[in-house]
Amino acid sequence: MLPTIKEGDIVIYRPFKRGKPTPLKGSIVVAKDPLDSKSLIIKRVQKEDDLWIELIGDNKENSIDSRQFGLVHYTYLCGIVEEIISKKA
Repeated sequence: MLPTIKEGDIVIYRPFKRGKPTPLKGSIVVAKDPLDSKSLIIKRVQKEDDLWIELIGDNKENSIDSRQFGLVHYTYLCGIVEEIISKKA
């Protein structure tokens, strides 16, 4: 998620539960990677509907996101990012 999140930054997120407020366009979320079930990804919500969300990385030239893996079902969502604590230089 460069340039928004850099290596070493700490990401604090609120666990996502279906039925609670859903992430809106522009929200940053933590989700299970659709291409590797053992990994998590952090992406920004581009579009949302009742079942699916489109996730896009901030570094669009180098990001693997919904443009490659398609829409993501809400069951893949782990949480909504509430705070990013930048690593001190």
